[in-house]
Amino acid sequence: MLDATTKRLLDVILVAWSAIWILVGVAVYHEVRGLRALAGTVAVAGRSLDDTADALDAYAGVPFVGADLSKAARNARRTARSARVSARASRESIDDLARLLGIAVPAVAIGPLALAYALLRVRRR
Repeated sequence: MLDATTKRLLDVILVAWSAIWILVGVAVYHEVRGLRALAGTVAVAGRSLDDTADALDAYAGVPFVGADLSKAARNARRTARSARVSARASRESIDDLARLLGIAVPAVAIGPLALAYALLRVRRR
């Protein structure tokens, strides 16, 4: 049977273990969420492609090359639109993943130990 001092020591160990893993979860959340910068870069690239398409459209009336430039501008606009949509979806996915990992990492580390400890405490009463 566990004496009061041992129970308190185990309580402190479980609380410290939990606190450490909760901090790890917070760190994981922030690190994964930092990947949003990549999605921001894709969005900036999309805006730049739109600007490029505008510049190409300005020369669409030039003989011999205007049609090719107009086609290139359409392709650039299509790619820019795709980049903006991808950037938006990536930001949302990154946020979801950050939340999931921020919760799952500590839960996996704390859950089994807390369950075993709870069973030990209940059985020893």
